[in-house]
Amino acid sequence: MTITEAKARLPLPELARRLGLPGPIPDRDGKAFTCWWPDRHNNGDRHPSMSFCYRLTGYKCHACGMKGDGITLLQHFLDLSQQDATKRFVEMAGGQPLSPPDTAPSEKKKRLHLPTDLRRGTVDDWQAVADIRHLDVCSVDLAVEMGVLRFGTVHRFPCWIVIDESRRVAEARRMDGQPFPKTEKLPQRKAHTLYGSDKSWPVGLRPLHTKPHLFKKIMVVEGGPDLLAAYHFLYTMHAMDALPVAMLGRENHHLHPESLRHFAGRQVKLYPHADPDGGGEAAACRWAEEIHHAGAAEISGFTFPGLTREDGQPVTDLNDCTLLAKKQITEIESILL
Repeated sequence: MTITEAKARLPLPELARRLGLPGPIPDRDGKAFTCWWPDRHNNGDRHPSMSFCYRLTGYKCHACGMKGDGITLLQHFLDLSQQDATKRFVEMAGGQPLSPPDTAPSEKKKRLHLPTDLRRGTVDDWQAVADIRHLDVCSVDLAVEMGVLRFGTVHRFPCWIVIDESRRVAEARRMDGQPFPKTEKLPQRKAHTLYGSDKSWPVGLRPLHTKPHLFKKIMVVEGGPDLLAAYHFLYTMHAMDALPVAMLGRENHHLHPESLRHFAGRQVKLYPHADPDGGGEAAACRWAEEIHHAGAAEISGFTFPGLTREDGQPVTDLNDCTLLAKKQITEIESILL
């Protein structure tokens, strides 16, 4: 079966329903329906902007610009490579597998529970995050445009949320900088991981970018604040040749197997937390080993001991570097560029 034949046998409305995408989903070209990526719209796409085209073989959102066919839809929602998505699409259309089926059990991807008001946020939201994390507001805007920063209500608190297009993991922090209060099931915590998250996935690895493979370097940091700090330094130092990603916690002993292929052939630099017990650096060493075996072209690291903030306190992570004493600015520049 050719791809053209598969598209004719498996129109997009049927594929969307089989994937469990939200409806109602029309069965004709040109009829508008709610975008499958509502968080790309400030209003959640309350006025539907998406429609089918090319005899139900293509889709396009006329507001956010997302477009594609059945294969790209599988890439987005099942996190598949183009080759694997093509194979899956042909199989779902009733054709013969393009290669012998894998007898190993397939991964069951949990559904990530996202806030109903997940959104890009406003200029005021971006400025609030910039103020509380000591960032350039334009770098916060950049993180929003790359799809790694969103806003929404979590446990009744307005929050900023790190996420990416894989929809595998998301972590929220309160806009007022306070911790989430203790509940019957959860302790007090400065960050809340959304239900359904897989923290082995490096958040930011699947940005909202048409050609993410063009980034030849990857910055691996720990935690949401450091992810935004990486965007801050890349923006302020005009060094937009690296893709920042974050592991959400040093307790993650392994990177997600699907994520490792993204590191092949790239230069990778790790920025571990300078924890008193050495846990941050130990975690970074574990991640570096896996990234090395995945085929990274070069791996290096940076530790923070010896650097101090303007208030005299020691620097312990990349976000602290936004408060570096002026005499040390040139040092951090040489590290990032």
